Amino acid sequence: MKKYISEIQTIAFCGLITFIFLTISLEFLEWSIQFSFWEGTLGVSYTTLNLFEKLTVWWILGIPLYSIKKYLIGIKRTNI
Repeated sequence: MKKYISEIQTIAFCGLITFIFLTISLEFLEWSIQFSFWEGTLGVSYTTLNLFEKLTVWWILGIPLYSIKKYLIGIKRTNI
C-alpha cells in the first residue's frame, strides 16, 4: 500500500512541476503578445476550482512527466 501512495505522490509532484513550467510559459506568452491567460476562460475556470480539483488537475498534468521518468529509469537499469 505504501508503494501505491508513494507513486501517487510522485505523479502529483510531477504535475506540480509541469504546472509551474506551464505557468512560466504562459507568463512569457502574456508578456510577448499581450495575452492574458488568467482573464480568459481557462484562467477563470482554474481559479474557481477547489483544492481537491486543483490537485486532480496537477495529478493529470503529472502523468506524462512521470511516464518519461519511469521510461528513463528503465533505460538506465538496462544499460548497467
